[in-house]
Amino acid sequence: MADIRFATPDDTTRLMAFMHRHWRADHILSRNEALFRYDFQNGDRLNLAIATKGDEIVGLFGFMKYNSLDLPDLAGSLWKVREDIGEPMLGLRLRRFVIANVPHRYFAAPGAGLQTRAIYRLIDMEWIAMEQYFIVNPDVTRRTLARVGNAETTHPTMQDHADIEFIEVCDAHELTGFPFASHQQIGPYKDWDYVSRRFFEHPINDYRVFHVAQGGEPVNIVVCREAVHDGASALRVVDFYGDEQHMPAIAAALSDVMRNDGHEYVDFVCSGFTGQVMADAGWHRLDFDHDDVIIPNYFEPFVQSNVRVYGVADRNADIKPRLCRADGDQDRPNFDRPDAMQPSFTQRRVAQS
Repeated sequence: MADIRFATPDDTTRLMAFMHRHWRADHILSRNEALFRYDFQNGDRLNLAIATKGDEIVGLFGFMKYNSLDLPDLAGSLWKVREDIGEPMLGLRLRRFVIANVPHRYFAAPGAGLQTRAIYRLIDMEWIAMEQYFIVNPDVTRRTLARVGNAETTHPTMQDHADIEFIEVCDAHELTGFPFASHQQIGPYKDWDYVSRRFFEHPINDYRVFHVAQGGEPVNIVVCREAVHDGASALRVVDFYGDEQHMPAIAAALSDVMRNDGHEYVDFVCSGFTGQVMADAGWHRLDFDHDDVIIPNYFEPFVQSNVRVYGVADRNADIKPRLCRADGDQDRPNFDRPDAMQPSFTQRRVAQS
């Protein structure tokens, strides 16, 4: 039977080799040590449980912490066991080791593969089919990324939201006044430390972070990333903080950013938002049962098709699950330097200004 323990930084090279051989050859985490350490290193330990037989790694289960509290909310990440070792329950043993040995309040993450649905049902977790909302740019007549069919191209406006400020910030310290702690009933609960590291210190991805205020008081944070392919771009909302009641103003502000920057559309992969609130704000919900409208989800490499994202969460009557695209490891890049392939629109604006 395999032994299970937490990995240490000394295991990094062997873990990256395991990823290459048993997950996918040339996976970014098998070749980019800086990203691997950014994702998993936590002081003198890696946020990975590994199964070993002798000196050989035969399985792993990774996790990420959403906040810096003593009982943080957790997400799962890499989960892989070699199929040739004759231990069919080793994957569950690895997960149970983490759950038992990492004190936490709540577990939730997007990115669950359909092949794992039976496992999550076995351990009585909530299975979540995430939605994908979008707003189309009416100024773009030739579309490279999306296929919008008869979807409306009218967009919400800010004219009815004069008391709302929507400001892009470039330093995490500009967000220290946001009342993160007042939203702990939403899971996963994310704090300033998480936002600072996740969106301002990422070794590859560039994020655009917007601060939303009403009457001078902070009410929301919205995080976006620009996705580029073949000279065209989309603005992707990847995280959201605060109450959804300000969504009409936020959708209008995002629509203005989309039009000003020439993006084909803005989209938001998420769960836990009220459908009627989203519709009233001007978001269209993607229908995954039909393909007359296509809003791509994969950009690295680009695939012009609709792909639904699934998530899982603990069942907890006191916590409302809300998942966004960047939760867990779902916004991890597949390319080492996306900007080296095509300059981002943010960089172009800086260069032209």
